[in-house]
Amino acid sequence: MPATHSNAASGNSSSTSSVYSTRLTARLAATAQQNAADTSHGSEPLPANAKQTMCSKIHRHIRSRIGTLCLLLATVVVGLTTAHSYFHGQSDTPNCGMSYSRPRYIEQTEFGRSWTRYSAKYKLYLYREGGFDVHDQPFRIPVLFVPGNAGSHKQVRSIAAASSSAFVKMVGESPHLVDEGCVGYDFFTVGLNEELTALHGYSILEQADFVNDAIRYILSLYPKTRAKHQLSQTKMALPTSVVVVGHSMGGVVARTAFTLPNHIVGSIHAIFTLSTPHNNPTASLERHVEDVYNTINQFWRRGFRNGTLDDVSLVSIAGGNLDSMINSDYAFVGDLAPSRNALSVLSSGINDVWLSLDHQSILWCAQMAHKFSAMMVRIMDARQPTQLVPLDERMAVMRELLYPSIDGEVSEGVMDRPMGSESYRYVRLADNDEVKLHPVDVRALADYSQTRSRKARALHLLPLHKEGGYNGQVVQVLYDPQLFADQPFDASQTNVQLALLSCNRNSTHNIADADVNVLCTTLSIPKVTKLPLKRDGDDPNLPVHSLHYIEYPLSLDQYEYVGIEVPAKPGIQGFLQASLTDQPQATEKTIGNTQLLVQPLTIVPDQKLGVRSRIKLNVPEDPFIVYRTKLVLRRNPATALSQEAKFGPVVRQSDGRRFESKFWYDQHTLDLAIHGRGAYLPTDSEPSNKTVSSDMWDGLYVDVWADPGYYAGLELTLCINWYSSLNRMVKRYDMALLAMSFVWASLVLLHQLRVWNSDGKFPGPLQAIERLVRNGTLAGLVVAAGATPLVQGLVAHVMHDTWSTTTLVWWNNLFLGVRGGSIATVAVPALLVVIALGFVLCQAIVLTAVCALASWIGSHITTVNVKTAAVPGRALAATIAFVVFVSTFVPYQFAFLVIYLAQLITVVRTQILSHKTPNLAHYQLGLLLFWTSSLPYCAPELLVWVRNLSVLWFDDAPADHNLVSMVGYFALRMLASYNIVPRLRGSGVCVRRLRIVTYVCFAWAVVCAWVVCMRRPYVLYSVNNAVSAWLALVQFADIPLRLVQSADSTRSTDVALQPIRSTGCLLAESAATSPVLDRNANSDEAISRKQR
Repeated sequence: MPATHSNAASGNSSSTSSVYSTRLTARLAATAQQNAADTSHGSEPLPANAKQTMCSKIHRHIRSRIGTLCLLLATVVVGLTTAHSYFHGQSDTPNCGMSYSRPRYIEQTEFGRSWTRYSAKYKLYLYREGGFDVHDQPFRIPVLFVPGNAGSHKQVRSIAAASSSAFVKMVGESPHLVDEGCVGYDFFTVGLNEELTALHGYSILEQADFVNDAIRYILSLYPKTRAKHQLSQTKMALPTSVVVVGHSMGGVVARTAFTLPNHIVGSIHAIFTLSTPHNNPTASLERHVEDVYNTINQFWRRGFRNGTLDDVSLVSIAGGNLDSMINSDYAFVGDLAPSRNALSVLSSGINDVWLSLDHQSILWCAQMAHKFSAMMVRIMDARQPTQLVPLDERMAVMRELLYPSIDGEVSEGVMDRPMGSESYRYVRLADNDEVKLHPVDVRALADYSQTRSRKARALHLLPLHKEGGYNGQVVQVLYDPQLFADQPFDASQTNVQLALLSCNRNSTHNIADADVNVLCTTLSIPKVTKLPLKRDGDDPNLPVHSLHYIEYPLSLDQYEYVGIEVPAKPGIQGFLQASLTDQPQATEKTIGNTQLLVQPLTIVPDQKLGVRSRIKLNVPEDPFIVYRTKLVLRRNPATALSQEAKFGPVVRQSDGRRFESKFWYDQHTLDLAIHGRGAYLPTDSEPSNKTVSSDMWDGLYVDVWADPGYYAGLELTLCINWYSSLNRMVKRYDMALLAMSFVWASLVLLHQLRVWNSDGKFPGPLQAIERLVRNGTLAGLVVAAGATPLVQGLVAHVMHDTWSTTTLVWWNNLFLGVRGGSIATVAVPALLVVIALGFVLCQAIVLTAVCALASWIGSHITTVNVKTAAVPGRALAATIAFVVFVSTFVPYQFAFLVIYLAQLITVVRTQILSHKTPNLAHYQLGLLLFWTSSLPYCAPELLVWVRNLSVLWFDDAPADHNLVSMVGYFALRMLASYNIVPRLRGSGVCVRRLRIVTYVCFAWAVVCAWVVCMRRPYVLYSVNNAVSAWLALVQFADIPLRLVQSADSTRSTDVALQPIRSTGCLLAESAATSPVLDRNANSDEAISRKQR
């Protein structure tokens, strides 16, 4: 009986197994037939009704998404327009003259390992100008040039050649100046391997260390050379300091040298910087750059407070609108040093330059080089150990040459009396003078060809109106310098012979032959303001003709007349216009940008048109808005037909800080814009910085000089130039676009994971972006971007008296910083959100297209078998090699680049099999897009590393070999190579916590990028690494969970299914019954299980 029962049971089991095997075979056969039918169906032509049905479906699909597609297209258009405006949105026209030189660079071979440990990496050269410098040894005043980001030591040639030429010319005209210490300059220049100092903080420290060593070596040369080359009988002091000229980041390197241990105190007394971003780094792609800036800025602020930097002068010259490499806002040093020691100016306001300059042309532009050399030769004094004139005299010279005199006080720019030594004189016709009385003002004074003597002068008297007193009255004089030129026009004429006199009627002497008997004394004349008569496109190699303007405030209670005396020589052509008016009051107009959104604004001054008319625009300190301004001058009907205007209108834009000014000549359409302070306040914790620069802004001034005899009035019409405004916005927040792009990339991957968890289908990046636009995420981010600065400003205003300065500065520097109170405060962040979406969309399209093309090519070249499992030994060997190389030789940024390229190859492989594993292909592409946002932060270190290898320099920063900085990317790359992230669906405690923590992790990444990383985008690399590490942890946690589920399925499944499970179907069956990790949605998981 037992045997019979056993045989029966065995037969029954065999019969059951045979039944299941038959069913499985039938199922597989049916599946194969269906696949064959689908394949053959794809090659057969569709019936007409089927085609019509398919077309109608496509039409309905497109029509349902037409709004989303149009919105996405609009974001792409805005992004492309922004990119175009970045390169072509400037309204200024470059008009530099070319400078020429005959350079020789003498390498200082003795400056080797015994002097500096960087001798194998950096070099020191002595510049010599052909035709001027005949000695190869330095013996004059030492100057050290420090190039900037990726700069060359040869960039010194233009300013060095111009300085040599200016010195030779000055000594040729006044040889006695040599005995007064004017001995010329020796220009040294450093070759810094063209390193990317703007992107790499460790390079800034290395170069600053080398600069200190170079200064120590340079000063050691002069005890011998000064004794050998005696220039005059006057004893010259041995130099104890070097003048430093820094271009771009070279200025930051020069200031960093003060903070290092090898700095010799007192070895630098003057720093001149050209296009240097002093306040904030231009590209915050690396943490060390931010650390260096914080260190040096705090050192310099405290140095001026405690007196250690009292004798140091800092001059910052920036190029302005045409400089697309740096933001000229950051060249302002008013927050770093007191006005006694520092000044900042844009090149567009410097006399005889009057140009916006790009980042490189500020070095070779002939106008700038000549002005810089003129400043250098006037501050030298080799009799002093510092080799320079004292600080106050030095700063006075630089203010005179760099600042327009009209912005200064009268006491700052008073010239000596240009006429004789006599203080008093009589005015009589017997002296061949022409004396004319003018009740109101003086008009055109042009031709004196009938005058009897070449030495005759003309005196014009303006009566002072005593009613109500004349204190507060102003004499305005505008004249053509041709009146004082010995030739018809001499552009180099600087001996101004205009005289202002205060006169009274003479009651003590009776002069019978005088029409007007007055006694006059000469007044001191303020410095002349030059008004350039230069249009865009004029030949830059020709001298610029300019008018001269003087404005003199009166306090002449005891005098009756103001006299204006000019020469009256035969054949002289020119004109002079003068008027005596009350203290000119600017026509003030408060402008709201919301008002300009609706319609243009027209401003008509209330005052009568004078020689100079001023309009003050009370606009916020907002560097984003460009005001398109139309100038309309109304002609005087009484004189317009009988005479012509003596000159075209000259317009000047300026502000109260003397930082920026700009001129236009004979142009009726202008673009007004400002360079404000930086977006982020200084991080210094001193109480004096609580309101840094807050009281310096006083509005935008527009001055108009026009012929009052030809024109009767003027009006200005303002509107917003949106295209140029977009250019200025992008140049100031190009780094913030990286953070905004990371926000969108995080939201795209988060949406993909949510759909995967809920529906079991992993959407592609383009589908996810479309869904984010349709579900209101775009609208929500736009609203949040506009509301964040409003909330930020409101909280700061409420807590201003409660929070400390440090807390207020920290709060104001969140998000996009502080930028005044205009509409741009709201509009700029919202626009950045839209531009960033278009940027990420373009990335997704490019990555999808590139991977699709590569997969199409790969499918025709080779066969990819996704079932091939990775070899554990090979993966372990790769991991060990990876860790060893990153820890010892290659920086972790190089490791990330390898990981990124490996992920790109994986995407291409999965794209080839996307018809079998579409979810896996979308998952790999989503990771690639997510990691793309970290690429910019690896580029600087990689470029520096490669350049160091080219000179066999292997001393890297210790932080470059940090394994923690790439462990997240590496772990996720190893775990996600052939496996999709598990679906976190179910009600289990473990799964629910994993799902919540995953969503919280992405939310934290978005908030961190939104609040902190707009200013410090380099933090995003670590944030991305942390998110990748969590996803790797989730994927790794799937292994034990899957084993548990497989064990439970094995115990609960019918014994009759054992033969089927033995063939490899166990994992598919267990996944179908798994309540925690749902795996039945696609074939990706079946393949991954078979690999395991």
